[in-house]
Amino acid sequence: MGKSEGDSQGWLVTYSDLVTLILTFFVLLYTMTSGVEKTSFNSFIQYFQKNAGFLPESQAAVESIENKIEPEQLEQMMEEQMERWEAFADFLHEQDLSSEVDIQLLQDGVKITLSDSLTFESGSSDLLPEAKVVLEQVADVLGDRVLDIEVQGHTDNVPISNMMYKSNWHLGAARSVSVVQYLQAQADMDPSHFKASSFGEYRPVSENESTDGRRKNRRVEIYLKDLIAKGALEAVLPFEEPIPVYNSTTN
Repeated sequence: MGKSEGDSQGWLVTYSDLVTLILTFFVLLYTMTSGVEKTSFNSFIQYFQKNAGFLPESQAAVESIENKIEPEQLEQMMEEQMERWEAFADFLHEQDLSSEVDIQLLQDGVKITLSDSLTFESGSSDLLPEAKVVLEQVADVLGDRVLDIEVQGHTDNVPISNMMYKSNWHLGAARSVSVVQYLQAQADMDPSHFKASSFGEYRPVSENESTDGRRKNRRVEIYLKDLIAKGALEAVLPFEEPIPVYNSTTN
């Protein structure tokens, strides 16, 4: 047989795509089979992660399959989570903190925003006593199937002027670390599930020309990647609709 000009290997792309699709198909069949042991499945996945390059180790689909649960168990977990969120709402009402905490549903979980006046003194990263109480309540809400928790520190655009922090980047980072450390200790979760980050003054939610705008920009955001928590809140209110209990703009 003659050899094609240029010795093109373009067919390898199609071939690799086909192999990946076949592999995905058999993974799905395998996980749908009753009696599959998790250790066997993990070994199966890890083989391809290390040797074939088909499956990234952080692939969300793999985590979803590994964390697969029965519908009855899922329903029970949803009910438990809903009870926890309702208890959190009651706590905020009783402590008159609804204007200091805002909760939003995201596509892959929940975002909790804590106001600056609740969490820290000006120019400080030491948590206020009231903030610790709220974080303890947040820790109670967390289920054991939360995949990741990221805490973001945000500031206004007023230059920081103390010996502790060189810039608003540093202040935002120190504040997010303070929240992560306290939340992780209270939730007793694996530290590898937590992430602390800082956006400094560069992700404002309001203008910085007024006192009220700067106050809104100074905040801490907690992102919970937790589809069960999101589902529990959706059971109370439809997705993307405001949550009056928590919304700081609600009268």
